[in-house]
Amino acid sequence: MTHIRHTAIILALTTATVLAADWQRFRGPSGSGHADDASIPVEWSSAKNLKWRTALPGMGASSPVVSGDRVYLTAYTGYGLDMANPGDPKKLVRHLLAFDRESGKELWRASVPSTADEDRYQGFITQHGYASSTPVTDGQHVYAILGKSGMYAYDKDGKKLWHAELGQKSDPARWGDGSSPIIVGDVIVVDAGVLGNHFVGIDKKTGKQRWSVKDPSYTNSWSTPTDVHVDGKPQVLVHVPFKVMGLDPANGDIIWSATSPLDDASCGSIVTKNNVAFLMGSRAGHGMAVRYDGKGDVTESHAVWNKRMRSGICTPVIVGDRMYWSTGGIFQAARLSDGENVYKERLPRLGGPTGGFPNADYSSPVAVGNRIIQFTRNGESYVIEAADTFKLVAHNPAFDGDKGAFSSSPAVSDGELFIRSDNYLYCIAAENRSGES
Repeated sequence: MTHIRHTAIILALTTATVLAADWQRFRGPSGSGHADDASIPVEWSSAKNLKWRTALPGMGASSPVVSGDRVYLTAYTGYGLDMANPGDPKKLVRHLLAFDRESGKELWRASVPSTADEDRYQGFITQHGYASSTPVTDGQHVYAILGKSGMYAYDKDGKKLWHAELGQKSDPARWGDGSSPIIVGDVIVVDAGVLGNHFVGIDKKTGKQRWSVKDPSYTNSWSTPTDVHVDGKPQVLVHVPFKVMGLDPANGDIIWSATSPLDDASCGSIVTKNNVAFLMGSRAGHGMAVRYDGKGDVTESHAVWNKRMRSGICTPVIVGDRMYWSTGGIFQAARLSDGENVYKERLPRLGGPTGGFPNADYSSPVAVGNRIIQFTRNGESYVIEAADTFKLVAHNPAFDGDKGAFSSSPAVSDGELFIRSDNYLYCIAAENRSGES
């Protein structure tokens, strides 16, 4: 198959729709979770529209990213693979993996043994493990946060370029890290709140720290930063419990801030449209919308709405004037204007219970044109029409022989859909060329 490649991440004022683009970061170009590709099939299974699957050397909740002829992913081995017998944390190894896009063959593997006091495999960390941060690539280089070992940069052929420390702290509950890096110009922006109580800007060429915004309260945040433009200038949106902020990616200056109702955890990323930032999360379930074109404390001046919302770990996706997401087996749609639900619908299941751990949903939805793709932890997936009523286009079964958790979010690129479980990396395409590496 001939593929058209584009290696530029498109920065936009609003949620972007990108044709035939690489998917170079968590939730794709601009972090919007959007692609416009009519060739993505709506039905798939082990026997239908599965181009290939390849076995992974270890587990992980991170998502695949795609650039040119490469697919990148992280995984971990050595510890925390079995709840009954987690093993020795000193044997934990994290891996950055590169695969051939056409065949699924592993091209190279960079393995980094842990040298830190790792969070023990217990409690909430058993739900996602030790490879939960999605890598980011600019096409020629790939950058990955490998837990407490820090951030590593490699060229596309696996040559190590640099290593940067981010911190070796833990959140109060020791649930592990999970935020993913993004590239803004020549700076890699990282939410290292769990690892070091700070947001960090790292020079992508040298690995040197350009700036750090530090505060002891910056923790319990697993959200990936979101980049936008305001009056032609780049800005990075981040949030932690009780606060949402806009940062200058050049120097880390706080441009604006607002009080957030998310009081105990910030998991999902901020999504945006028309100069408004939307965020949701915390165990109690909160959501808010705030304009991000202000300065200073904009809690009162730029608030759009603030309300209770049933939400969890995933990041919603915006289509039109609605946002869509799933939590606990319930798929929801809400108006951007006021946050009011348009509908809540329990997703049908072919197997396994709905809701509750370990079946709670981690995967964030992505939009392909006007259709939304949602995976659940047991491997079932759904294609849902973006509308004011729940319209199920397709309900796809879990892949045969894979009992691993599907915690990642899918990547979409040039007519192909990529998704990983704890056991396999999959490529779904309309051409039925099944195979396994």
